[in-house]
This record gives sequence, C-alpha cells and structure tokens, in this order.
Amino acid sequence: MSENTPHPITIVKSAQQKAINIGFWCSVSFLCSVRGIASPGIATIGHLAAILAVYKILKSIVRYRLFVEDIKFGKCLQMAFLICIFAGLLTNVVQYIYFQFFDNGFFLSSLATIMESPEYQQMIKSVFAGISQSELNAAFEQLNVPTLMTQIIFMNLLLSVPVSLITAALAAYPTIKRTSINQSEQTIEKEKE
Repeated sequence: MSENTPHPITIVKSAQQKAINIGFWCSVSFLCSVRGIASPGIATIGHLAAILAVYKILKSIVRYRLFVEDIKFGKCLQMAFLICIFAGLLTNVVQYIYFQFFDNGFFLSSLATIMESPEYQQMIKSVFAGISQSELNAAFEQLNVPTLMTQIIFMNLLLSVPVSLITAALAAYPTIKRTSINQSEQTIEKEKE
C-alpha cells in the first residue's frame, strides 16, 4: 500500500468523530433538564436536544453505511453503542463540572422539594412499600457529587443499550445498493457540468 492511498475510516474512528457533536447535544439536554426543574419551558428544550442527539446517531450510522461501508445490524449496533459511550463520556465531564462548580446545591434542593410533595410521597409508598420515609430521607441526605456522578454514569450506560438497539435497527433496515449510490454520484456530477 502506498503512502498516498487513503486509509478507510474504521467504525471506532467514525464513532469517536461523531460522538463530539452528539455529546454536545446530550450535554445541552442535561443542562436544560436540570434547569428545567424550575422552568418547564427549558426542560422542553432539553427533551428536544435529546431527540436531536438520537437522530444524529441514526444519521451518522446511515451516512457511514452509504459512504464508507455497507454494514449489517451487528456492526450498526457496535457503532451506535460506541457513539453512545463516547458521547456519554463527554457528557459525564460536563455533568461533573456542572455539579462541582455551578450547581451550588440547586439540583439536590429541587429533589428534596419534589420528595416532599404529596404525589411523590404516595408514589414512594407504592413502589417502596417496605422502606420508611425516614430511611429514604436518610439515603437522600447522603448524596454528594461523587455518589451522584456514579449513579449518573451508570444510568447513562443503561440508557445507551436501548438507544443503540433502536438506532442500529433503524439504520440497518434499509438495503443499500452500491449501484444506486454510484448512479446518484454520477447524476450529481452531470448536473454540475
């Protein structure tokens, strides 16, 4: 292989490149959702940013299939999961910085307020029937930034599984024929002339 021959982009390299953009939108979603506790309008922006992040994962996999390599479901799943993991790591850094330097107890105090509401109390009694409210309050009071970050990282990993499965299934579904791609490229070139 000569030095001028381009090396094909691997799934891992492509996932790393796409994860920066997707991690940005996940971070926007997180920040808007946290601040949206006090303002539902901001929370809506956070939900839209999360939907956009999932759409960008799907779009990244489809573009990889179209322009680099026609991969099947297993490789689509691998790429989707890697994008989620890399984007999650970037989001975790933003989350840590937020909780360590900018939150000033806002998130935990908002959770405490929510926990005191009658609706929440009723839900807790039905879900955790064997645990008293004082035990739940004691567990809540022990929350600090490292504990909270550990739980968020675990939640992000769990969330990566269904997002990866859904986006991989959607991206792998359409059959891509290389001849149609080549014909489309030729048609574009003819229109330019």
